[in-house]
Amino acid sequence: MTEIAQILMLFMRGVLLWAVTPLAALSWIVLGPLTGASLGACVGWFDVNLMVFLLRFVLRPLARDSELSWVPLAKMKTTEHRFRFLGLY
Repeated sequence: MTEIAQILMLFMRGVLLWAVTPLAALSWIVLGPLTGASLGACVGWFDVNLMVFLLRFVLRPLARDSELSWVPLAKMKTTEHRFRFLGLY
């Protein structure tokens, strides 16, 4: 991923998390009992899938070498963030 794509990813993800985090918290009320996931795992699942969405659709021309894949709802309970401290993915 190029430096421009990383900066755009950081900016767009930061802005979109303001909308995704409350949505994830509200949806946890329904999805939590169905999946057995904690609130943190639910928010993390939404965050990981948001990054995949941005890389696969919005930033596709700049980030063609992305290895991220969608995390299914069944794996929400065991979702781990895939980004490193100094990296974005």
